[in-house]
Amino acid sequence: MRSEVRLSATVSVTSATFVVVLTAACHGPPDEKLKPLDAGSPATPATAIASLDAATKPALPVWPPPPDGGRADLRAFCSDVYSADNARMMQKCAPKDLQVTQGMERAAANLCIDDTHSAVLHGRATFDADAAKHCVQMLQDTPLSRTSDSDTLFAHYPCDSVLLGQQAEGQPCLFSVECKQGLACEGYAIGVDGVCKKPPKVGEACIIQRFGNILNVQAVEPHHPACAAGAWCDGNRCEPRIAAGRPCKDSGSCAGGLSCVTGKCGKRAADGAACAATSDCTFGSFCDHGAEAGGGACTPRRTSGAECTAQEQCKGRCDMKDAVDAGGGVFIGHCGDVCGSG
Repeated sequence: MRSEVRLSATVSVTSATFVVVLTAACHGPPDEKLKPLDAGSPATPATAIASLDAATKPALPVWPPPPDGGRADLRAFCSDVYSADNARMMQKCAPKDLQVTQGMERAAANLCIDDTHSAVLHGRATFDADAAKHCVQMLQDTPLSRTSDSDTLFAHYPCDSVLLGQQAEGQPCLFSVECKQGLACEGYAIGVDGVCKKPPKVGEACIIQRFGNILNVQAVEPHHPACAAGAWCDGNRCEPRIAAGRPCKDSGSCAGGLSCVTGKCGKRAADGAACAATSDCTFGSFCDHGAEAGGGACTPRRTSGAECTAQEQCKGRCDMKDAVDAGGGVFIGHCGDVCGSG
């Protein structure tokens, strides 16, 4: 498993390629690392292969198969998909912000390769080159807004169909995307295969979903659920999903489309409604407690120039470079525009 990855950028602006999802610290899957001279490894130098005897020279597989046209391979896809909105970003971003954004794009592309390469190379998943082309084209044509902090392009059609698991029930797997639709990988560990299984029912131990940076839970759960329909994983067992208006402690426990808002399952609160935390509010707003120590109200994120004390309050960034000490450990900065965030 790769070491924990942290990127320090603090922008909250959303781009079509969802690069900012990488600001969260994640753990990658226990994928197999290929040695430099493994057959077909992109890390294998052509000169090294040419120097080998015929008896030891590796047989290079055709991987992945060519598409109808356009850039075909997985590495090209990972590069293209995270730079799909470069033309828009070049028009919106200040030079410094563009440099940060493009650096995050390169990091995202590398994580995309890490999360997917081994499964395809070892035949446990297939790469759909046509879906990949359509995914890149969609992102080039459409400013796709994120709907949550954990949203990723792999949760959206046709990008969710680029990598297709091939392992049937009972076959080995290293993480769930290697399994066929509807199955999840149970029991894998670092360097140790698990087994593709049907999702367990209510009351049974759930299949803990461990995914990488790009193929996160939100992206893969619809295709490889930890529990059967109508149930959710509380970290140990599959429990029934909670209906609207019933008490809850976690948004994952609520029935489809609902969140845990001020302790009950329901729709996220609209602007002006009461809230206890920003997670109670619709995405793009924050819970403004004002000068009160108790409850707050959902409020649209602030535009450039407005005062701020926390990143979640701004559409772009909360710039604390010239922050003023307001006392009591509170420092007041100002919201700054990031790539047209406002």
